[in-house]
Amino acid sequence: MRSSGNKNQYSPPPAYLETVPTPVNKTGLWRFLTPVRKEKISPCRMLCPLENGIPRWMNKAREGDWEGSWLIMKEYNPFPAITGYTCYRFCQEKCSRSSLDDAIAIGEVEKAIGLWRHKNYGFNKAASDRDNLLKGREGKRKKVAVVGSGPAGLSCAYYLNALGAEVTVLEKMPLAGGLLATGIPEYRLPRSILKKELEILQSEGIVIKTGLDVGKDISLSDLEQNFDAVLLAVGAQESRPLKVAGDDLPGVTGAVEFLRDIHLGKVREVQGRVVVVGGGNAAVDAACAATLQGAGEVTLLYRRSLEEMPAHPDEVNAARDAGVNFVFQTVLKEITGSGKVQRVRAARTAPSRRGETLQILPETDFDLECDFIIIAAGQESGLPKLTPLSFSPEGIFNNESIIFAAGDALSGPATVADAIFSGRKAALSLAGVLWPGEGIGDLPGIAPPLGGKEEVVEFDTLNPYLFPRQGRFSSAQKEAGRCFSCGICNGCGVCWVFCPDLAVAGSREDFEILLDYCKGCGICVRECPAGALDMEEVTSGGA
Repeated sequence: MRSSGNKNQYSPPPAYLETVPTPVNKTGLWRFLTPVRKEKISPCRMLCPLENGIPRWMNKAREGDWEGSWLIMKEYNPFPAITGYTCYRFCQEKCSRSSLDDAIAIGEVEKAIGLWRHKNYGFNKAASDRDNLLKGREGKRKKVAVVGSGPAGLSCAYYLNALGAEVTVLEKMPLAGGLLATGIPEYRLPRSILKKELEILQSEGIVIKTGLDVGKDISLSDLEQNFDAVLLAVGAQESRPLKVAGDDLPGVTGAVEFLRDIHLGKVREVQGRVVVVGGGNAAVDAACAATLQGAGEVTLLYRRSLEEMPAHPDEVNAARDAGVNFVFQTVLKEITGSGKVQRVRAARTAPSRRGETLQILPETDFDLECDFIIIAAGQESGLPKLTPLSFSPEGIFNNESIIFAAGDALSGPATVADAIFSGRKAALSLAGVLWPGEGIGDLPGIAPPLGGKEEVVEFDTLNPYLFPRQGRFSSAQKEAGRCFSCGICNGCGVCWVFCPDLAVAGSREDFEILLDYCKGCGICVRECPAGALDMEEVTSGGA
């Protein structure tokens, strides 16, 4: 900079003094290491049952671009409003942000994206997008029957419909949604959320038929003849019997059946003392539901300790807040009563881990008076009753017909997120069979599962100190702004700011390393908040 007679007047330097890269000074020839943008997997994504691309849609939410967030989200999860309410948020357990202050409320941002979609859903635009896809597949229209309208069936139906298939969902219950409708209590999933999702699916062309029991009202062979492919997503909606004396007395029911009867309006009130047997989420949900239906006292018996209980801690805490009594290291031995349930006999057990043999302690028997017993000893798949076919872990059965299985019917009871992921994978597999000329990686709008060899971002490779220490925000957009964007460039421009050679060019959308001028000092890699850059050796030929 040079000055004229007026000391306050600025004159720009001549062109030959400007500090910019020039063809004369290609310092990139000095470099023996090269900064390379290398997308990695965030810890939150590794823990997510959906393998959700969290940093990608979190970046859009930070900018207030809710439509952009949804367009990314739907590649992994078409029902973010549902998972926003029901998911146990495993993703937050190892959020890198928790090493600085508080883990990001990922589930709340996800829910906000889902609710934005509900409010701003464009029926005409969705139909137009699908019609454009179908134009490229003229003469290839395929018909798919999805048996079961739970999260796995609806997920697969969504993706196959988006890919151009004609999808019909068959549900034996009088209402659609599977365990979303009949197994998850209202306080965990508002029925208005499920209703909206079903309306959207039907508006996009998916046909949902309820009250149609495959195997009774229509045979599986009929579906094979009338559809190009069949997906069996019948869930695990039958309680496993406990097999103790007196389990056939009036007043004994399974947890799945109890919750189903409440949602169908068959049980409107529960009176007296209730004993629930089991330690999973179904047991805890049933205990809470009984309390909310008016039970005078609800006691839950679990055979091991609180620490070994498979139910999620949030569910256990909610049940305690609702007034449920927990009795641990206790096993049910007998149910007795004259014409109906009147009491149970139980005994204490020695401490043990899940999977270890249970040891009942001698002379510890005791009686509990009760009027109603709910058994939650596990759930069974509906597949064996529907078909004798054997499926691989991927849910594929190879014969002359195209028959797949997905969700709890294949894996056993799991989370809503697990079921949605299973439906997504089934859609990818079915698409590969229905349209064999298209590779899985080329299918629009549906993310393939991870390969298992991806690099996970470690906290010590990040630079979190550019973020101020702060707690969570009530605003979803502000909360999204706390995300480090682990492993993915979010266009923050830190590499541009810190590069001493001005070897970074571009914009918020895409930064580029100008290798002709990069000396390979590695400052950009060290300063990158997201850990999205690595230093690699130069190949032969230099810059």
